Amino acid sequence: MRPLEGVKVIELSTMLAGPMTSRILAEWGADVIKVESPNGDTWRKQAGTSLSPCTEVANPHFDEQNINKRFVCLNMRTKEGMKAFHKLLSTADVFLTNYRVQALKGMGLTHEQLKDQYPGLIHASVLGYGSEGPEKDRPGYDYTAFCSRSGFLGDLAPAGGPPLMTVAGVGDHSVAVALAAGISAALYKKSKTGAGEKVDVSLLQAGIFMLTTGLLNAFNGRVFPRDHYDCSHATSNAYKCADGEWIYLAVIDYRRFPELCEVIERPELAKDPRFSTIAEFYTKESRKDLTTIFDETFKKHPVEYWHKLLDEHDLPHEPVRHMKDVPYDPQVVANHYTYFHEYSDGVKTVFTNGPVHFSSIDPANIPCKTSGKIGCDTDEVLKENGYTEEEVKKMQEAGEVI
Repeated sequence: MRPLEGVKVIELSTMLAGPMTSRILAEWGADVIKVESPNGDTWRKQAGTSLSPCTEVANPHFDEQNINKRFVCLNMRTKEGMKAFHKLLSTADVFLTNYRVQALKGMGLTHEQLKDQYPGLIHASVLGYGSEGPEKDRPGYDYTAFCSRSGFLGDLAPAGGPPLMTVAGVGDHSVAVALAAGISAALYKKSKTGAGEKVDVSLLQAGIFMLTTGLLNAFNGRVFPRDHYDCSHATSNAYKCADGEWIYLAVIDYRRFPELCEVIERPELAKDPRFSTIAEFYTKESRKDLTTIFDETFKKHPVEYWHKLLDEHDLPHEPVRHMKDVPYDPQVVANHYTYFHEYSDGVKTVFTNGPVHFSSIDPANIPCKTSGKIGCDTDEVLKENGYTEEEVKKMQEAGEVI
């Protein structure tokens, strides 16, 4: 039995954060029913942004957020469409949405509007800027509310250059992990009390949390953005090697500094007055000087030389890898963090597994049910909820469902 088997989730969300939240829950065993409008989730039509193929059968760009769900299409602007949606809610444990509060209010689907009718329902929301404050109703996206507002883009980029060029989903997927955890906690409460709960995570909230250490640094006077020489300390910095690739040193413990100097054949550095005491080691001038010395040292050999040498001495470090290589990384493969999938029409893609392993779930054999067309499971789900075949057909003809 997987941890969330028996839990039913009704998802009314688009794009990334909401769908990825329920995708994680589905991997953990929940029955996730994704409800789309006749126009479908906007993300179905965004394949070009990731260079992904998109055919009648294969849409990996959309599926990455929506694996292992069932897909229902309801026209909730109609009376019967909304009635069908409430039938689904009446059997659900979780209602997950990223619709803005004003849109939910117009549909009668806010927590306040639903809590008396469905007292055991967990109402889970993705927000942009939070539930309070003057900007609570602004549209929030990963690039804006998470990346731009938190300081992620501006302060993690090298000083003197443009803002960091991020990729879609960094903030959305951070929200998804947090909201999946929040929903799980609410499900535990429900198992003890029978009571529902309101759970929300905002993109801005997640961005601030992820940058907790940076905010503390800035509060205490550290100026961002920084350049290569304004590091926390020189033994926690990236260095370019002879082949043009980079390696990141993470020898955080100053007690190992002399050992590092021996390994890289610069033993004299440990006795240099600029670095020989911890107080001197952390001064701005010493950090810059040692970084400059390490620049010259590491460019003498290619990255794999340094990787092998530092590994032999168990000194923390990592070559700076590239996303294109990650699916083939032996450590990634051994732990099933990614997997390859081939659609029935021959399109091949790589997918990630969720960010948690359970002993009850074999990571090598997690199901991979891809999306199909809008409303591909409508008939099945409505019949499970008491509709007859004739009623479903009539609703289809009236445009109330697809």
